[in-house]
Amino acid sequence: MPGRLDGTRALITGASRGVGRAIAEAFAAEGARLALTATDASHLRAAVAACAAAGSAPSAHALDLADPAQPGRVGAEVAAELGGLDVLVNNAGLLGERAPLADYPPELFERVMAVSVSGTLRLLQAVLPAISHGGAIINVTSGAAGRPGWGAYSVSRLALNGMTSMLRAELADRGIRAVAVNPGPARTAMRAAAYPNEDPATVPHPSALVEPFLAVAAGADPGPGVVEASQWRA
Repeated sequence: MPGRLDGTRALITGASRGVGRAIAEAFAAEGARLALTATDASHLRAAVAACAAAGSAPSAHALDLADPAQPGRVGAEVAAELGGLDVLVNNAGLLGERAPLADYPPELFERVMAVSVSGTLRLLQAVLPAISHGGAIINVTSGAAGRPGWGAYSVSRLALNGMTSMLRAELADRGIRAVAVNPGPARTAMRAAAYPNEDPATVPHPSALVEPFLAVAAGADPGPGVVEASQWRA
């Protein structure tokens, strides 16, 4: 039986673990042609194997979004490899420290913003000419956007939400759907670092939160605003 994403060409950043890996495996199971990134390509081995077992063997690319030279190079490689792109999932990000902005280490702030905002924009700019008419840009955001005490991570999610809204308007003539999705609480290493005293068993596995990503990749348009994965209804 054909999958919902048969032949869909997708690039997923931060795909070696957590939400990014869960999205990759779900896309693979639905027939997508995938390119996956992580800061070290070797970190992607398990994700590549899981995707291959699901039916679609992706390519793996080392990508440090904080290095200004890498997003353009990797974006061009992926676009050439896949012959274009239908879906870009910007999942990669850094938590940094949970601390008030007044006390936040400037170097760490710059690193978090370089990965989550500047590097994400560079990658987007690199692949945008290759994104098909009617394609999708899916930005993974968080309920911590704008939340006091969350430092650079909070600011980066606010910025990503703003970028999503702007891109939605700016790319409307190409039919490209820019959508921000908040997975919500998920059993990930980032969540464990943010909430060290939380029992991981009390939060959902990332695989339970992938449906809105699949739906948007398949053509759904939930409209402006942040999509809450926990409230998604097909």
